[in-house]
Amino acid sequence: MKPVSRAEKVSFYQKTFLLTLHLLALLLFLSGICLLYGSSGFREGLSWVNPEHYEDSPAFEALLRDRVQQLLGYVRYRDVFETDGKFDADNEVFSYSDGNGAEKLFSVSDVLNYAKEHGYSFDNDYRVIHDDAAPGGDGQTYPITWRAYRETQKASGPGSAFKTLDTMTREVMQCLGDYYRGVKLFNTGNSNLYYFLQIEGRKDYTNRPGLTDAQARSFGRYAIFSSDNPLPNNNLPETPNKIRSLLLDEISSRTAEYHLILAVDTNYPLKDAFYQGVLDYAKQRAHYAYGLALLLSGAGLMIISFLLLSFLSGRRGRGSREVFLFPFDRHRFESNFLLLSLLCAVANFLANQVIARLLRLILPSGYWDFSEKLLFAAIVYLFFLIFYFSVLRNYKAGQLWQNSFLRELTYKLKNRAKDVSFAQRITIYYLIFLLANLAGATSVTLLLHGKSLNARLEALSLALLICILDLWLYQHLYQKQAENDEIASAISTLDAEPDRSERLLDPAHFHGREAKLATTINNISNGLQRALNDSVRSERMKAELITNVSHDIKTPLTSIINYIDLIRRAHPSDPAVQKYVDILEKKSQHLKTLTEDLVEASKASTGNVQIDPVKINFVELVEQTNGEFEERFEERSLTLIPTLPTEPLYIFADGQHLWRVLENLYNNACKYAAANSRIYAEVSAEEGFVSFTLKNISASALNISPEELTERFVRGDRSRTTEGSGLGLSIAKSLTELQGGTLDIQIDGDYFKARVRFREVND
Repeated sequence: MKPVSRAEKVSFYQKTFLLTLHLLALLLFLSGICLLYGSSGFREGLSWVNPEHYEDSPAFEALLRDRVQQLLGYVRYRDVFETDGKFDADNEVFSYSDGNGAEKLFSVSDVLNYAKEHGYSFDNDYRVIHDDAAPGGDGQTYPITWRAYRETQKASGPGSAFKTLDTMTREVMQCLGDYYRGVKLFNTGNSNLYYFLQIEGRKDYTNRPGLTDAQARSFGRYAIFSSDNPLPNNNLPETPNKIRSLLLDEISSRTAEYHLILAVDTNYPLKDAFYQGVLDYAKQRAHYAYGLALLLSGAGLMIISFLLLSFLSGRRGRGSREVFLFPFDRHRFESNFLLLSLLCAVANFLANQVIARLLRLILPSGYWDFSEKLLFAAIVYLFFLIFYFSVLRNYKAGQLWQNSFLRELTYKLKNRAKDVSFAQRITIYYLIFLLANLAGATSVTLLLHGKSLNARLEALSLALLICILDLWLYQHLYQKQAENDEIASAISTLDAEPDRSERLLDPAHFHGREAKLATTINNISNGLQRALNDSVRSERMKAELITNVSHDIKTPLTSIINYIDLIRRAHPSDPAVQKYVDILEKKSQHLKTLTEDLVEASKASTGNVQIDPVKINFVELVEQTNGEFEERFEERSLTLIPTLPTEPLYIFADGQHLWRVLENLYNNACKYAAANSRIYAEVSAEEGFVSFTLKNISASALNISPEELTERFVRGDRSRTTEGSGLGLSIAKSLTELQGGTLDIQIDGDYFKARVRFREVND
C-alpha cells in the first residue's frame, strides 16, 4: 500500500474544510431565502432595503384603500339601516311580488326573524353562518321588485329577478354584517383614520366632527377629493385614483357634488390596524435585512468555496499533476448520471415522507409548499455536486469522452455505416430517433403526472438528454443528406413564395429518385401557380360581392333612417309627404328588425346563447305576456281567450329567453291571425309536463308543412303581404330546445296550433 504523503494530507484537509464551508454556506443561503420568503418585501428585491417609512410603503396604501372601501360601504349601509343616526330595525330593505301579483315589503326585523327561524346567524366577525339542522325555506322563487341597498339595479324583463327568501335573507344579513363591521371600525373612537364625507342630497358622514381640509393636512397623511377639483390633493406616495373610483362608484352619479376628506394620524395614538401595520412593517424590514445578509454572505462563500474545490478536485497535492479518480469515477458518466438521478428521486421520496411531514408539524400551513420545494432543491443540489466533481475529475484526467458510452456508440455506428446503404442508414437513424423520443416522452409524462417540482426538474433533465441525442442524430443526417436538404429548401421556398415563376430545381444536379422528385416539384410549382391565379381571381370576386352586398344593405339603410329624421324635423305640411315619411320609417324599421333577427337566429341555431335556468311560475309569466299583447290584439280586432289554472305551475327555464319564445309566438299570432277571430292561450299540466298552447285561425291558407314553418325565412303567408321576417318561429324553436323544452306546430287547413312543453318542477 502506497504511503500517504504530507502534501496529500494537506490537500485532503483543504478539501474537507472547503466542502464543510460550502455546505455551511449553503445552509446560510437557504436560511436567508427562508427569512426573505417570510417578509412582505419578498418580491421587491434590493430596493426594499432603502430607507422608507411605513406611510410610503405599498402596505400602507393597500390598508388605506381597503379601509376606504369598507368606509364607503359603511356609509351606504348607514342610510339603509339607520334612522336619525341610530339603528332602526323597522327600516324596509326589500320587496317582492307574490303569486297573486301583490307586493310585500320586508323590514330588517322581518329578515332577522326569518333568519332566526331558518338557522341564520352571525359569528364574532359578523360573518353569516347557517345551521344545517335548521328547517329550510319553501324554495319558491319570487320576483324581487326593490332593494334598499341596491336601488340602481332594475329588472330587465319578466323572469329576470327571481330569488328565494333564503337567498334574500342571506344577502341582507351580509349587508348588515358589513354595517356592523363598519360601526366597529369607524364609529367606536378606535381608529387613526379620520374622515368627512359630504354628498349632494344626503347627510354628512364623519367620525371627527368639524374636520376641515387644513386639519387633515396636519395629521401626517391625507387625501382630499372634491367634485369641483379634479386635480390630486394629497401627500400620498402615489395618486389615489383607485380611491376616487371607489367614491364615484358609491355615489353612482357623475354629476352629483361631493367632498371627501381622509386623514391618517401618523403618530398612531390608537392601537388600530395602522398602528399594528407600523409594528409589522418594522419587524418585516428587520427580517428582510437579516435574510438578505445571510443570502448574500452564503452565496458569496458558496461561489468562493465552489471555485476552490473545482481547482483542487482530483489533485493529490500541491504541484502534483496526477489526477486521482475514485472507483465511482471509473464508470461511464452516463451510467453515473442515471444512478445519481435514481438515488436523487429516492432521496426526495424519503424526504417528502419523513422530513416534510416533520416540517408540517413545526411550520404554519402557508409555508408547507415552500419548505418542500426548498428541501427538494437542496437535495438536487447535493447530488449535482457529486456528479459535477465526478465529471470534472474525468475531464482533468482526459477520460470524459474516452470513457463514454456515446463515444463507443458513435465509433461502432461509423464503422457499421461504411457497409450500410443510404436507405438502411436512414432507417437506423430514424428508429434510434423514434425510440429515444418515445422513451423520453413516456418518462416526462409519468414524471409530470405528479405535478411536483421534483418531477418537473427530473423531466427537464430527461428532456435535455433527449435533445442532446436528437442533435447528434441531426448532425449525421445533415451531413448525409445534402441533396434532400436542397429539396427541402426548394419546398420551403415554394411554400413561402407560391407565385414564383422560375424553375425551383435543376434536375441535372440530382440523381435517381431525387431527380424525379425535383422534376415533380417543378411541375407542382407550375400547377400551384395556375391554381393560385384562379384562387386569387375567385377570392377577389367573392370579396367584391360581399363588399357590394354589405354596402347595398348598410348604406341605403343608414341614409333612409337619417333622411327620415331630417324630413320629420322639417315638419312638411303636405299630408301626402307625411304619409310617405311614415311608410319609409316603417320599411326601414322592418329592414333593421330583419337584420337583428338574422343575427339572433344565427346565435340561437348554433347554441351561442348563455342559459341561466331558474324556477319560474309559468302561469304567472303567461299572464304577464297576455297583458303585454292585449292592446295589440285589440288593434287588430282579435279576441284573446286565456285558459289558465288557478294554482301555479313551476318549470326550470331562463326567464328572459322564455319570454322571447312567448313574445315570438304572440307576435306570429298577431300578424297572421284572421281579423275578428279569436286566439286561445292555454296552460295545463299533464304527465309531469307543463304545456302552453296558442291556437288561432290564419288569415291566409297554410299550404305548408309545420317543419317548413320553423325554418329560416319561411312564412305561412306565401304572398308576403305582411311585415314578418320568417325568423320568429325559428328563433322560438331554437331557444326552447336550448332550455330543455320542445316546440311543436300543428296545421289543419287554416287552423294553426303551437305548443311549448317543459318538464314540471314540483315544490
